[in-house]
Amino acid sequence: MEPFLIPDPSYPEPTPLLPEVEAAVPYPLEALGEVLGGAAAAIVEAVQVPAALAAQSVLAAAAMAAQPHGNAIRDGQPIPLSLFVLTVAESGDRKSAADRLALRAHHERQSALLERYSAEQKEYRDQRDAYQCARAAILEKAKANPAAAAAGLDALQEPDPPPLPFILVEEPTLEGLQKSLLRGYPSQGLFSDEGGQFFGGHANKPENMLKSVAGLSKLWDGAPITRTRAAEGESASRSGCRLSAHLMIQPVVANKVLGDPILRGQGFLARFLVAWPQSLAGTRFYQHANSSHDPRLLRYWARMTDLLLREPPKNDRGEFEPTELKMDADAKTVWIEAHDAIEAELGRNGRMEDIKPTAAKGGENILRIAGVLAITERASSLTRPIIERAATLVSWYLGEALRLAYPTKLDPQLLQAHRLISWLIQNHWETFDARTLQRRGPTVARQNAKHRDALLTLLVEHHYLFAEGVNRYRVNPAATTATFATTHDSHETGGCDTLATASDKPTDFKILSQPVADLSQCLTPANTTAVAVVANVAALNN
Repeated sequence: MEPFLIPDPSYPEPTPLLPEVEAAVPYPLEALGEVLGGAAAAIVEAVQVPAALAAQSVLAAAAMAAQPHGNAIRDGQPIPLSLFVLTVAESGDRKSAADRLALRAHHERQSALLERYSAEQKEYRDQRDAYQCARAAILEKAKANPAAAAAGLDALQEPDPPPLPFILVEEPTLEGLQKSLLRGYPSQGLFSDEGGQFFGGHANKPENMLKSVAGLSKLWDGAPITRTRAAEGESASRSGCRLSAHLMIQPVVANKVLGDPILRGQGFLARFLVAWPQSLAGTRFYQHANSSHDPRLLRYWARMTDLLLREPPKNDRGEFEPTELKMDADAKTVWIEAHDAIEAELGRNGRMEDIKPTAAKGGENILRIAGVLAITERASSLTRPIIERAATLVSWYLGEALRLAYPTKLDPQLLQAHRLISWLIQNHWETFDARTLQRRGPTVARQNAKHRDALLTLLVEHHYLFAEGVNRYRVNPAATTATFATTHDSHETGGCDTLATASDKPTDFKILSQPVADLSQCLTPANTTAVAVVANVAALNN
């Protein structure tokens, strides 16, 4: 007689609490070239940050240094080299450390300008006081001899104040930024490793949002700055100003920014090259690295210093007149193919239909990035290899834009429930009671009994937990492939604990409707692997 076999128990498959997060495609560092790509790789090693984060910092810093020295030319039309870059990274992802290395030469230049400005301002005040005294003396004699007084005033030369010394700004108002560009250096960079301060600051209060967005968009376009004010001396105009920007924001801010109807509707976000790399927290074990002696960074810093110190070409009005960077015939053929490949995907049911404003600027961003690469590498024109590399980078950014096209807003309770079940599995809590969980469990379950029980109810409904009597639970073995070797022998309900609440009793919970919540990662069902490779270099070479 064959032995009677008891079949293995079957357990319901848990339903996901969170949508699957699509992994980002690796950043093509090699397309940045030897100088910029080498610097980004060195920052990756020294700071232990994602390649995309390091690349964003280096590319934006290079754009700020290169932008006054050249314009990309397309059919006679000048294209500024300014870039707007947006990086999403969590607190503790070493955004500041990466930016400090990328901007070391820029900060040194800023410090030198501030120091020089202090001496120049003192000299200007002395000259201004002397001018005013001489002018007052001439006016004193004006009644006796008006003609002589007029001639004397004509002979006086009023001293010009020194230019404002700022080339790096963090949290400006639009008016402050325009004033700095009009009265200071006409090439500047907006860099902030806490971009939430910019998006949440004065410049982007609801009443100022539209004005700020429109003004910054015009600066990206390279449009002239014109200020008309009632106060004497406040009206001014200047052409040729350049602004590059790199804003680093946390996910909680990114969810609001990427979904903001004003920022999207005005085409402001479409101007940004956005990256949201996966955090490396938990894998960054200590390594010996001295970035100050890394030859890749030394070469990069030397090039940035050279560009920042070099006097840009100017016209007879003292305005920038950047060198023209033209495409040869081969380069233009490559650019047209890349541009048309993007355009073909913008139509109805095209792969890039949902990121139309961003993708529509893809062709121009190829030229902008190509110009930055050319200036950095001392090239006098936009060659085919440079255009191909720039197209590869823009292809990556369009893929990233598709990945982030649908920022999902989650119920925070779902996210907290996900954290709770992860903690239970990690700590081998196979069976437990609710009171002990609140006393000894993770912070997310300790708020109060009602909140704790709401999370447990969610986990039961999604088949991560089984309810076994009043306030007792068991983890569904199907929720993990791990084998529970041990269980806590003290998970039983004990006496009243001061950390537990007095409301531990069976309660019927209704799942609340999902409120608007912030994400810790942007989630989307979009399939990046399905994105057409706009700048496939191999294809373009055929």
